[in-house]
Amino acid sequence: MIKTMILGLALVACIAAAENSTATDDVKSANKIIDKRGFGGNSIGYGASAPAVHIGGYGGASGIAQQAANQAKAAQQAQLSAAAQAAQQATASLAAQAVQAAQQAAAVVAAKQNQAAQITQAAQAAQAAAQTEASLAAQVSVAVQAAESSKVQAIQIAQALASAAAAARAHASQAAATLQAVLNVQGIQNQMAQQAAANAQALANKQQAALADLAGAQQAANKAASAASAAQSNAIGGSYGFSSGGAGYGH
Repeated sequence: MIKTMILGLALVACIAAAENSTATDDVKSANKIIDKRGFGGNSIGYGASAPAVHIGGYGGASGIAQQAANQAKAAQQAQLSAAAQAAQQATASLAAQAVQAAQQAAAVVAAKQNQAAQITQAAQAAQAAAQTEASLAAQVSVAVQAAESSKVQAIQIAQALASAAAAARAHASQAAATLQAVLNVQGIQNQMAQQAAANAQALANKQQAALADLAGAQQAANKAASAASAAQSNAIGGSYGFSSGGAGYGH
């Protein structure tokens, strides 16, 4: 806007200079008209006397020149007045433009202040968000470290379980072999038990037969003993009878 004011003032100065130049040109034109009419002997001939000419109530060349000078002066004054008026109008216009420019500048400053306040508020919010994100990042870092520690522990546990599983598989293989051996022994033992049971049954049968024979023999022995006892008793009793004269014989 300041450049516009400077250009306006320069334009007014140019207009005033042009109007002054125009007034000077009008005076020169009037002098040329006087010379062409023969005043001073330039057009008719050197040393000749020019007739008297009356134009507009003025007599002679001096009247025409005076009239032209008056007209030129009036034109110059009119031009100066017009230039002053134009300069005043231009100055007023430039002042109005300057006021408008100042108002626009004030509006721009207010807008910039509002924008700066908004940016400041946004910056504060961004700073708060950055702090929050930093805190969350720290928490996430702690969680990551804990997860990494858990991962290491899980790997160690998995390795231990893998070792235990290998040992368990080895023990299972050994247990399977032992079980097979025990099953083999059990089969042999079952066979031996069956054989022993068969032998025991045979011996039991023999025992029953022997006991039966023993019982028969015992019964026979008992009968024999009873008979022997009876016979012995009879034998003893008979001897008593023969000795007493047969007194007791026949009882």
